[in-house]
Amino acid sequence: MPTSPPWERILTHVIPGESVATLQFDELTIAYEMEGSGVPLVFLHQVATDRRLWHHQYAYFQSQYRPILVDLLSHGESAWPPQALSIERAAQGLQQLLGWLGVGPAFLVGVSMGAAVAMRVALQAPTLVRGLGLISPWEYIGGDMQSLVNRLFRLADAGDMAGHVELFLRYILPIEFAARHPTEAEQVRTMIAGQQAAAVAYTWLACLATDLRYQLGRIGAPSLIIAGLNDLFTPPYLARGVAERLSEVELEIWEDTGHFPFLEAPQRFNRRLEVFIQRCLTRSESGS
Repeated sequence: MPTSPPWERILTHVIPGESVATLQFDELTIAYEMEGSGVPLVFLHQVATDRRLWHHQYAYFQSQYRPILVDLLSHGESAWPPQALSIERAAQGLQQLLGWLGVGPAFLVGVSMGAAVAMRVALQAPTLVRGLGLISPWEYIGGDMQSLVNRLFRLADAGDMAGHVELFLRYILPIEFAARHPTEAEQVRTMIAGQQAAAVAYTWLACLATDLRYQLGRIGAPSLIIAGLNDLFTPPYLARGVAERLSEVELEIWEDTGHFPFLEAPQRFNRRLEVFIQRCLTRSESGS
């Protein structure tokens, strides 16, 4: 640990029996949870959610890996000033966190906005990235998705988080999943409703300002893309667009899931991600 770091580590208890650590980097407060001692796996959330979105993966991977759940962009337990709410600054903050923890190179697994952050890190600091898990990704936001995100932005910007929750859930959480898993669906609803309206609004603007189309070809890390055929928020053609630009990629479109395959089919997702991780590790060890 540096002797005179420009940051501070604080432990705060959020849930009885569990703890989340917060780190101060310049103007950013980044919150994270970490368990295990194996290969680091960093999980990055979607807009209007936080690290708790990955609870199935946190429980599954900590016995043999080191899962790290991160809150970014004033979501969850993190706190950032409005001028720092950008995908590029999120990537820089994540790089600072990984450097402080000393756990790289890592696998970065992100959904939607989190996938954009992961790809940005792979572009800015390729030596920190062992592989990418890109869930429901996009390379830029245009067309129908742009119209929807603009609507979500306006609701959050007006402080109407109730309206934001209802509109967002309509596109990201299949009705069938909510019917089968009402408790988990309610947890997602509560998570979204509990985010700061201003942070959500600024983050939607940050997503709208992001365009990775002409940079993705420079990513050398192997990537696994998983998208849901029933995803109404980021339809599968967006994932295909990302896959077409990456140099080394495995693409899967799952017929029975929507925006959150890791939440809707966690066992299948965890097994598939682990196969990808082990394949990357084996190739790295063999030098191929």
